[in-house]
Amino acid sequence: MCGFIGVRYTDNKISSEENDHLKTALSAIRHRGPDANGIFQTSWLSLAHARLAIIDLTSAAQQPMHDDSGRYVIVFNGEIYNYQELAKLYLTDDNKINRCSDTSVLLAMYKRFGRKCLYYLDGMFAFVVVDLQERTLFFARDRFGEKPLYFLQLPGLVAFASEITALQSLLPDYSWEIDPVSLAIYHIVGSIPAPRTIYKNIHALRPANWLEFDLDGGIREGNYWSLEQAISKHNTNPIESYEDAIKECRHHLLQAVQSRMVSDVPVGIFLSGGLDSGSILSLLHAQGFSSMSALCIDFQEERFSEYRLAEASARAFGAKLHRRVITAESFIKHLDRFFAGSDQPTTDGFNTYFVSMHAKEMGIKVWLSGVAGDELFGGYPSFHRIGRLQRIIRLLQLLLPNTLAGTWARHFPNSLKLSRCIHMCINGDPVKRAYQLLRNPMAKSNAINVLAPGLEMCKDLTSILDGCYPSTNYCRDYFQRASAMETSVYMASQLLRDIDNFSMAHSIEARAPFLDHNLFGFVFSLPNRFKVRKGAKKNLLTSALSHPLPDIVLGQPKRGFTFPIETWLKEHMVSSFRDHVLNDRNKDYWDLVALENMWKAHQNGKLHWSILWGYYAFARWMETRH
Repeated sequence: MCGFIGVRYTDNKISSEENDHLKTALSAIRHRGPDANGIFQTSWLSLAHARLAIIDLTSAAQQPMHDDSGRYVIVFNGEIYNYQELAKLYLTDDNKINRCSDTSVLLAMYKRFGRKCLYYLDGMFAFVVVDLQERTLFFARDRFGEKPLYFLQLPGLVAFASEITALQSLLPDYSWEIDPVSLAIYHIVGSIPAPRTIYKNIHALRPANWLEFDLDGGIREGNYWSLEQAISKHNTNPIESYEDAIKECRHHLLQAVQSRMVSDVPVGIFLSGGLDSGSILSLLHAQGFSSMSALCIDFQEERFSEYRLAEASARAFGAKLHRRVITAESFIKHLDRFFAGSDQPTTDGFNTYFVSMHAKEMGIKVWLSGVAGDELFGGYPSFHRIGRLQRIIRLLQLLLPNTLAGTWARHFPNSLKLSRCIHMCINGDPVKRAYQLLRNPMAKSNAINVLAPGLEMCKDLTSILDGCYPSTNYCRDYFQRASAMETSVYMASQLLRDIDNFSMAHSIEARAPFLDHNLFGFVFSLPNRFKVRKGAKKNLLTSALSHPLPDIVLGQPKRGFTFPIETWLKEHMVSSFRDHVLNDRNKDYWDLVALENMWKAHQNGKLHWSILWGYYAFARWMETRH
């Protein structure tokens, strides 16, 4: 787990000033890798790497790393969990590779298979391989988007990094303009899905994609994995009975957890009171990983506390539970650091920030997370509501002309609930519209109406928004479609980005056992009747555990791991909201009168706090980054 920066110039032109920028950029991401750093340069290339040592703690695994021929050099962020297996299967005749290093194995796999090496990798990764002979760049990113890779192409250069922060230090004279379309998407969706970023012309490589830059600036891009392909692979031998589904699911779960315990340093687990992290602890216990260090974040506000439930799971499976309480005072105290550490604006992420902060205090570098359990096993209530809602939308689209829906949206610009309902009537995939209604914080018309007059807006924002949601026509039913959209939009662009951003801000590596592509393909291939059973929550997951969860955990109602932001916003942050959001410096982005009305509606209990938090988060982020 690390961070990297690089720039390839068309000509031999690296100046002393550009060298200074490279060193500044490396310092800017030192938090991603405080254990070691390295720089490699030629007359046309600069690479820098900050290392968090997890696998092979020796200097032999440091980066940038060359192959034995000297032709290829790699910078890599992440972990290849099956590197030992790959070395045994495909690299037995190569005595020059370091088999203790996943980076060395990865580079050797690329040399042997080229871009096809991606099909063999099990892990989370973003990497760049430079062919020093051909002067080409090869980028790749893991299947789900756990590890980020940002880049931009300017006349004469291609620059890339693990964080936009590093690119800003590398290219301080670049304009770094906020993209108003991305800003609108941020307020509507709550995040900015790849390949867009908050900045104009700064791109994020899509999950499961590779990218190749030729010497002359030509680009080739491709996708090497998709849920559709994974489902198709497993459907060649379909599961016929629920008992067989449970057995096969248990096998994949055990394999996923075991692979994520590959480490040369201790591993802990983030433990909430929910089914997902509790299930991971059960699976660890089944494989003999005893006395795991577990960390639980708790609150003074009782209705947000999950400590009693986490304690029950820890006691059942022999974990050593550590409790850390977050108060309103400590939350507010750390907000400056939180926003300063955010690579892009986000409406979430404080949970990862605080749990990682306390994890670092414990001196453990690697932690397991229960992220993706809801996406995979159907834990969100929206999955169960989307079927009925899409039928209502289908009827509304037949009854109401699209132009009438647009007219209504313009005549009721300040009614958030009505605008969200009107959005259902707009032509388009009814399942996609239902998902947007259930999951998006704001309707398109509301977000645009709050933007400042004069901001250039894309004429076809609806199409751009729909493009953020990949096609799910291959799915067999509405439940599977909801799960696929949740995985590719909310999880990829918000949850995983925030987890990487804020865990690495504290030099912590977070691993997600549920994000195993074989497990995902198997569970997605199963018919709905195996995953949705009346009165049961995530029945497939809990039934697959050989060591069952405590009854108190199984019997709890569904709730997310949330902070008491609504209470804190009303009781402790009134002046902060006014100072940071309702401020003239934001008039270039928002209509401050419209925002004032939204703030009053929130204070009167008529507007959910999460909508206002999006504006507050962006304002605070802008102050720390610009």
